[in-house]
Parts: sequence; structure tokens; C-alpha cells
Amino acid sequence: MKKTLYLALLTVVISSASCSTADQKVPQMAADFCNCFSKMEKDLSESTKNIMAKASEAADPEKSLQNAVLAMNEEDQAAIAEEMEGFSEMEDENSEIGKCIKNVEKKYGNAYTFNQEKFAQKIIKELESKQGCDFTASLLKLGLRMEKNSKK
Repeated sequence: MKKTLYLALLTVVISSASCSTADQKVPQMAADFCNCFSKMEKDLSESTKNIMAKASEAADPEKSLQNAVLAMNEEDQAAIAEEMEGFSEMEDENSEIGKCIKNVEKKYGNAYTFNQEKFAQKIIKELESKQGCDFTASLLKLGLRMEKNSKK
């Protein structure tokens, strides 16, 4: 009984310390992610950024993206499609943005938290409070929503 109580207490202390460590790193982590996406943002049209921002708030982000693109004329659709192809660079570890993301993840790899979604929400909130990081916040929100929807 005493051993079980000790283990339970130890788990609570470790998880509190881990969350605290992760929470302390939120402002710098958000700034680093914002820096990763700043060049990409500069290369995008306002139209693409607006579509991404709206989709990040939508209950069904994929449908929101699709409807926004379908509502455009063919010329604008082609331009948006070309810009959105650039998002694939995020998954390429050898691209500039892929390397940046990998470096940020490595830098903060020891900032463990048990509730990844709650932690991501803190990062998003921090990004929204930083000037010039709205696009990065929209991308992270969009990613979270799409991930949530894929689990349904």
C-alpha cells in the first residue's frame, strides 16, 4: 500500500514537473516555429493565407478548403493550387522548412507533456499573441482539426 502510494505520488510529481518544463518553453518554442514558417508566409498570396485561416476555424477544414477553391475562377484556382503545393515541403526533411521544423522538434524534444493536444493549444495561443505569427497559428490549428477529424 505504502509503495503504491509512493509510486502514485512520484508519477504526479514527474508529470507536474514535465508539464511545467514544457509550459515554460512555450513562448520560445512558438517563436521558433513562427520563424520556420515566416519565409513560406511571405511567398503566399493574401488569398491563400485567408483560405487557410478560415479553414483552420471550420468544423470541417477539408471541406472549407475545397469550397473556397471551387468558388474561385480557374486562374485563381491554378495560382492557389501552385501555392498549396509548397506545403508539401513541410514533410520533406531535406527542404528548408522541413529542416527548420526538425531542428525545433529536436531542440525541444525533452519538453515532454502528457496532453499533446492541450500543449499544442498553448503553442497556438502564444502564436496568436505574437505579431506576425497568425499564419503559423492557422497552420497548426488546421493540422489539429484535420487530425481530430481523421480520428472520427
